[in-house]
Amino acid sequence: MRSPIDMLSAGVGFLTLCAAFIVLARLFAARHRRGWAVACRLVPVGVLAGFAGSSASALAFTAGAGLGLLWLAAVSARLLTTAPTAQR
Repeated sequence: MRSPIDMLSAGVGFLTLCAAFIVLARLFAARHRRGWAVACRLVPVGVLAGFAGSSASALAFTAGAGLGLLWLAAVSARLLTTAPTAQR
């Protein structure tokens, strides 16, 4: 059984992760990466749905957390491989 402090901490973490995805969506839109921008706007819906469904099923919580972390890894890899080179 999860304590209220655990759920509060997870809620803050998930909301922060979702906010980061929304900010990244604006970055991808500015770079004309429409698919990445749309996905960055849709993934928070799945993450929050998983968190909301956590009271009914631990699997929902796990799916939402997994989706968020997998997308964070994908976005991080994308940004690292397309980072502009420093000019001297």
